[in-house]
Parts: sequence; C-alpha cells; structure tokens
Amino acid sequence: MRNHRLLLILWVLVFLLGALLRLPRLEQRPMHTDEAVHAVKFAALLQEGSYTYDADEYHGPTLYYFTLLPAWLRGERTFAELSAATLRSVPLFFGLGLILLPLLLTPFTGRWAALAAGLWTALSPMQIFYSRYYIQENLFVFAGYLTLMLGARYFSRRHWGWAAGAGAALGLLHATKETDILLVAAAVLAGGVLWLRQRGRLRVEPLHLLIFLAAALLVSALLLTAGFTHLQAFADSFTAYSGYLRRGAGNSLHLQPWYHYLRLLFFFQEPGRPLWSEAWLLPFVVSGCVLIARAFLQKEDSRRPAVLLFIALFTAALWLIYAVIPYKTPWNGLAAHYGLLLIAGVGTAGLLSSIRSRTAGILLLACCALPLGIQAHLLNTTYASDPGNPWVYAHPGADLQRISILVEDAAGAGPDSLLTPVEIIATGDQYWPLPWSLRRLLNIGWYSRVDTTLPAAPIILCTPDQEQLLLRKLYEIPPAGERSLYLPLWREYAELRPGVEIRGYIRKEFIDASGGGGSRAAAQ
Repeated sequence: MRNHRLLLILWVLVFLLGALLRLPRLEQRPMHTDEAVHAVKFAALLQEGSYTYDADEYHGPTLYYFTLLPAWLRGERTFAELSAATLRSVPLFFGLGLILLPLLLTPFTGRWAALAAGLWTALSPMQIFYSRYYIQENLFVFAGYLTLMLGARYFSRRHWGWAAGAGAALGLLHATKETDILLVAAAVLAGGVLWLRQRGRLRVEPLHLLIFLAAALLVSALLLTAGFTHLQAFADSFTAYSGYLRRGAGNSLHLQPWYHYLRLLFFFQEPGRPLWSEAWLLPFVVSGCVLIARAFLQKEDSRRPAVLLFIALFTAALWLIYAVIPYKTPWNGLAAHYGLLLIAGVGTAGLLSSIRSRTAGILLLACCALPLGIQAHLLNTTYASDPGNPWVYAHPGADLQRISILVEDAAGAGPDSLLTPVEIIATGDQYWPLPWSLRRLLNIGWYSRVDTTLPAAPIILCTPDQEQLLLRKLYEIPPAGERSLYLPLWREYAELRPGVEIRGYIRKEFIDASGGGGSRAAAQ
C-alpha cells in the first residue's frame, strides 16, 4: 500500500512537471505557416459547421474536431475571435496524454519503468515544443501508440473490449494523417519478427479481429466523411497515400540526409547559439535495449518480453523508415522519438535497480533530467522562434508581429476601421501566415500577382518581385490627375518568415482622411 501511494504521488508530480513546462505563454511564439493554415481550416469548420477532406493537403479532420470544444468553452465563434492559446490547447492536451500513456504498459514494463517513461516524456524538449504547436503530430503520435498499447493489452488478455479499443484508436490514427501508413508498416515489420520468434503462438480470435477492423473502419469513416455526409472522402483517404509517398521521395525543399533527425535530437548547434542535445537519454536507451535483448535471448515464455521486444523493433523500424525517406521535417520524427522514451523508461528502471546506493541512483537520474528540463524551458521561451532552436523550422520572427501591428493600426485609423480595404500580393501565395495575423481585418484581398484591372486599395503589401508591376499599376496606368501617392508603411527590411521579404505601402490621401492616422506607421 505504501509503494502504491508513493507511486501515485510520483505520477502526479511527473504530470505537474510536464504541465508546468508546457502550459505557460502558449501565445508567445508567432504562429508558424502550417499552424496558420490549420487555423484557417478550423475556422471554416467553426463558422460553417462542416469540413471536407482534401486528399492532397491539410490531412484529416481530427485536429479540427477536437479544437471545437476549447473554442466553444472560451466563447470563440469566429475566425477573428480565435486565439493561439485556444488552438494550441489541443496538441497540449495530447502532449500531456503522452506522459500518462505508458501507464497502459505497466503489466509489461513494470510500474517504475512506466513512471520513468512518463518522466522522460514530461522533460523532453522535442515533445514539449510540439505539444505547443497547432499541427496534427501530437494527436497522431498519441493515436498511434494508443493503438499499439491497447493491442498489447489484448494479447495479454484476449477480450473483445481491448480489440475494439485498439481498432478505434487505429481509426483515429488513419483519420488524422496519411503518414499512418508508416506506423502501420513499422508495426507489421515488428509484428512479423515477433511472430516468427513466438513460432505462431500469437493468436487472434476471428471474432475479435472482425471487431477490431469494424471499429477501425467505423471511427475512420465517421470522422473523414463528416458523419457519413461525404462518403467519397473515405475512399480518398486511401488514394491519398500515393500522392504523399511521391512527395516524400520527390524533389523538395525538405530533402535532408538520413541522419537529419539524429542530428536535431542529439547534436544541434548554430553559430553563436547554445548546443542542444537530448543525449542525456542515451545511457537509459542503451540500458533498455540491453535488458530487452537479454529477455529475448533467454527465450522466456512470457508476454512481457514479447511486448518489450515489439516496442524495440517497432521503434527501430520507424527510425529506419524515417531515415530512408528523404523528405524530412522536424516534427515527423516525433513518433520515432516517443519510442525511444519508452525504451529509456525500461532502461531507467533496470539501471537504477542495479545501483546499490539509492542516493547514487537519484543523483544519476537528477544529473540527466535537469539538463533536459533546463533546455526544455529555454527552447520554449527564450529560443521559442530562434533559428538556433532545432525544432524551429522556417519560423516567423519578430518582424511578423511588427508588420501585423502596423497594418492593423493603419487600417483601424481609417473611417472604415477594420473594413478598410487591404491588398496583399505575394508570388506563389507566399503571404502566409498573414491570414492568421491579420484575421481581425475584414476586407483583405489575397493575390499571387498584381491585378491591374482592380482599383488599388489604400493599404498594399507585396513581395519585392511584384513591386515593379505594382508601381506601374499605381503610377503609369492611371490617367494624369487620378494617381495617388503611396508612402512606405515601414522603411527597413522586414520578412514574414526566413527569406520571404514583404513591403508595405499606404495611400497618402488615406492618412490625411484619417486625421493623420497611419502616419505613425508610415514613419517607421
């Protein structure tokens, strides 16, 4: 009873530690382009009440459906009312769920190994960073590992409830993101090796298999088809694989070498920036691998080593798959990283139990946990949008906030206030994430090139490559006497995100009509 009480207290402390590192200042970091795109997609669901799955972009609807609850609770009913904290509360919820998820593995890993896995998840800088990032990845990882863990519980006790739960989790995974095929492939590889090792002793009741598949299909179809109102979406979710696989293997700005995720995780340093590393986990990962290998070599006739071996094989297969695929963005490595944390939990329990001195074991744990906690805090505060952060990827800097304030202030000073016409021109729709930053302005036109047939708005933003055509529209095409003078909204270099410069202009007559409003912006 005493150990149970101690374990409960420690779990509460671990969870609170994870929450403490994840909750503060959710709105501090500017919204990434991907976050802004998902915010716009969610706003459509929020305001129109429906979502149509797109097999080419944006992924499945689960992130948006889960966002409805915090938006409703906070009274946010329109795009303009949405806050970054509301949106990011969804990945935060599932990030906290990943801390507790190892509890499902307790019968196989042991209580202390599950607690250690929860601790490493709570402290991991990578896990924390993407727990505050409005993309599908945290929900995706949660659904994927929930499927595996409920499946493990099924093989421990063949009950239809575990089969149904695992199937529902798989359906959630499929409806979340098309890269579920990679997790399924890793699970098949790991399961095949395990089946050979068990010589066919892994059995599934035919009825339970049907329940598993039915639950998976039902949940996935329900979500993807918006309650069976758009049936084609379910078929599209499978044909989408070919497009995403082509993108992963094709020519792209996201092509990286096979060791890219390892570099980000264990040895990342930009000039003039600190060295970031989660290598503090490696002694425990190695220890976990040794313990799992030992159980495998002893050929114990027990489900415990079988589950541990599956986790290790699944993690290794996932790392291999992500290494081979040339298309790499930092968040895609989150699923493989979580597997390492589970193995580290097994290794931590084994390593600490082998140390005779309890004090020495606690000191070892503290010496490895403290640097992770410090890095996690710095990477999510001081370096939250700094290019020296390994998890920052083409992220907007301070310029975005300054631009947004200048444009909104200038528009708000006019007689039409937030209805002031604003024209934003950017080649290749490179204006993101401005649709999120300027969401309070209600009369914005978004263009990929200058449209000389339309009247010029009083406020215009454009990328430099469109500037000459814009000048022609303003000063050459209009007849003499009908031309307006435009002044710069800001004079120094400003970019929406790394390498994407944007320039702003405001009509002088607009400043005069607003009683000098906007002149402060034009003087910047």
